[in-house]
Amino acid sequence: MLPRPSTATPTEHAGPARAVGAPAPDADRKFVTQQVMPAIAELLAEERLRWKQNDAAWSDPVDALQDFVGGGKGLRPRFCYWGHAAVSHRGADDLVVRAGAALELLHAFALIHDDLMDASSMRRGRPALHRVVSETHRERRWSGDPTRYGEATAMLTGDLAFGLSCRLAAELPPATREVWNALISTLTAGQFLDLNGAARRDRSVATARTVAGLKSGHYTVTGPMALGAAVAGRELPHRLVRYGDLVGEAFQLRDDLLGVFGDDAQLGKPVGDDLREGKPTLLLAEARAVATPDQLRMLDLAGRPDLDAADIRALTRLLDTCGARARVERRIDTDLRQAHELLTEQPLAPAARAGLRQLADGAGRRTA
Repeated sequence: MLPRPSTATPTEHAGPARAVGAPAPDADRKFVTQQVMPAIAELLAEERLRWKQNDAAWSDPVDALQDFVGGGKGLRPRFCYWGHAAVSHRGADDLVVRAGAALELLHAFALIHDDLMDASSMRRGRPALHRVVSETHRERRWSGDPTRYGEATAMLTGDLAFGLSCRLAAELPPATREVWNALISTLTAGQFLDLNGAARRDRSVATARTVAGLKSGHYTVTGPMALGAAVAGRELPHRLVRYGDLVGEAFQLRDDLLGVFGDDAQLGKPVGDDLREGKPTLLLAEARAVATPDQLRMLDLAGRPDLDAADIRALTRLLDTCGARARVERRIDTDLRQAHELLTEQPLAPAARAGLRQLADGAGRRTA
C-alpha cells in the first residue's frame, strides 16, 4: 500500500519517510524510475483489487493504464522534483512522490484523450491505446464494432487516469490546491485552443505562442515545478517561473519541428499528422508571415486530412526554404539561453542548478 501522507504541514514535516539529503544532478531520473513508477504500480494494484472486490470480472482499463504509463521520459515529475529541491534543498519525500505520480497519471490521461481527438495511430513508438484495444477485439472476435469498442475503452482508461491523479492530488498539502487546479485549467484550455485553432485555420503568431504556453509552458514545466515548491509550503521564485515558461515553450516548439522534420521513430507517432490537422504552430505562423502568394496557396493545404505523402514533402520543403524552420530553431535557442541565464541569477544549490540546466536542454533538444 502507498504510504499515507502526513497530516503535518510542510514546515512541520520533520522526518519524511523517504527524504534524503541534497540531491545529485541526475537524481530526477532515479526519482521517476525508483519512486514514482513503483508508486503508480502500487496504486493500480490497489485499484485492480477494488474492482475485484466490486465483483468486476474484468479490469481491462486498469491493465491498459498500467501498460501505458512509464513509456515516456517522466518530464513532469522530474520538473516537480527540481521545483521542490530548489526551495527545500532536499530530495523527495512521500508527498513529492505522490505529486510526481499524480502528474504522470494526469499526463497519461491527456495523451490517451489526445490520441482519441486526433485519431492518432501511434504513441511513443507503439500503436495508440485505442488501436491496441480495437485489435484485441478483432482477434478475439467479440461482438460489436471493434473501432468503437477500442475508442470507448480508451476513453474510460483516460478517465481512470484522471480520477486517480486527482485522488493523489487531493491528499497533498492544502497549499498545492491552487497549483493543481491551474494545471487542469491550462491543460484543458491549451488542448481546446489547439483543436479550435486548427478548425478556425488560425495561423497567427499570437495564437501559436498562447497554445505553446498553455499546453507546454505551464503544464509541462512551470506548473509541475510550482507543485513541487507548494509541497514544501513555498511559492516558486519568479525567476524559476520565467525559466519554466521559457523551457516549456522550447519544448513545444521542438515538438512542432519534430512533427514535420523528424522521423516516426524519433517522434513516436507519424510525422506529418500536425500538417494534416493544421495545428496552430509557430512554424506555420512564421511561414505565413514571410510567404509569397504562391507559397501561401501551398500553405493553405495544411489542415486537409487527405494530404498524401507528396503533399507532406512539398509542405516540409516550403517550411524549410522560406526560413520558418530556422526562425523557430532560433526561438528555441533564445529561450534556452535565457532560461540558463535565469538559473545563474537565482540562488540555487549547485546540484539543483545543474539538474535544471540539464533538464532544460533535454526538453528543448529532446534528449532528456
